[in-house]
Amino acid sequence: MSEPDRKIIIDAITRMLARREHSIAEIVRKLAQKEVSEATALPIINEFCEANLQSDERYAEAKIRSSMARGVGPRRVKADLNQHDISEAMVERAMDEVDPDWFELARAVREKKYGLSEPGDFKQKQKQMQFLQYRGFYQSHIQYAMDSD
Repeated sequence: MSEPDRKIIIDAITRMLARREHSIAEIVRKLAQKEVSEATALPIINEFCEANLQSDERYAEAKIRSSMARGVGPRRVKADLNQHDISEAMVERAMDEVDPDWFELARAVREKKYGLSEPGDFKQKQKQMQFLQYRGFYQSHIQYAMDSD
């Protein structure tokens, strides 16, 4: 790889990381769109990792926090992080670090969408439960949100 190519790749990665955290898989994908091969990009990405400029753990924590702010549950968060090649163990460590209260988040999401009143009938309750399930909450979180009226 020539020195100008290396500088172009470093510049591209620096610009990506200056805006927000990115996973290694995401950086590789974005560089591939610029016709940079994975074999060429990985040694440079590893330099960023060693300098602690890029961290999949920091990315996972940031993704969890932003997902929580949008009202997304743990099932969807884990699926999103899985698509970015974040290991299950790293996801669990990041979740422990962020320490979210998924039960209260499910309740808050339900209240924001449907208000404080209880669902009028079975059909309305099912609709609310499906909404929370779509948002990525587990059944225990959904049950808490429905019962906490």
